Amino acid sequence: MTAPHYHAHVDDPVAVGRRLKEARLAAGLSQRSLSLPGCSSAYISRLEAGDRVPSLQLLRKLAQKLGVDEEYLARGVERVDEGPPELVEAEVARRLGDFELARERYQAVLEATSAPAAREEAAGQLAQLRGETLAEEDRRELVPGGLDDPGDRARVLWRHSRTLLDRGDRKGAARYARDALALLDYAEDRELAGTREREFARA
Repeated sequence: MTAPHYHAHVDDPVAVGRRLKEARLAAGLSQRSLSLPGCSSAYISRLEAGDRVPSLQLLRKLAQKLGVDEEYLARGVERVDEGPPELVEAEVARRLGDFELARERYQAVLEATSAPAAREEAAGQLAQLRGETLAEEDRRELVPGGLDDPGDRARVLWRHSRTLLDRGDRKGAARYARDALALLDYAEDRELAGTREREFARA
């Protein structure tokens, strides 16, 4: 029996499918919302099941939509591009919720380097951080104790989810959406929870 042939640049299709599904779920996307022209939700389902071998061009498009590295989807290896140390420090601080330090580090990159890629990254993250900081501050102020009714708190979180989604931050939007749906479930407002979940899946 002839061994199965895979594209040289792509890992075993089952492993590729597993990573694709994990990245899609982490991004809060349905198969339908991940679909592209020429790549239907049914085809994505087959990719995730390991029944199809995607081309590198398709993986690149899917990776861009998921916000991950195409090499990670293809072979499970992410490219390492450290850039200025301030850029790495800023990203770590942002992920830990220390937005003030992150802002300082991104600003330091703009002041200290002339590398176009690093400057573009820092400027873009600074712009996103302004919106992310406001959302996090509102969340801390309104959700822990500012609003007693779970439904009201869910509406606040849902509003921020939509704001981040409009800015293109699907991961941040998914985090707020999950919190909002959990509150609606706690309040036993299953009908509204179902409506919100379908809204996010279609977005």
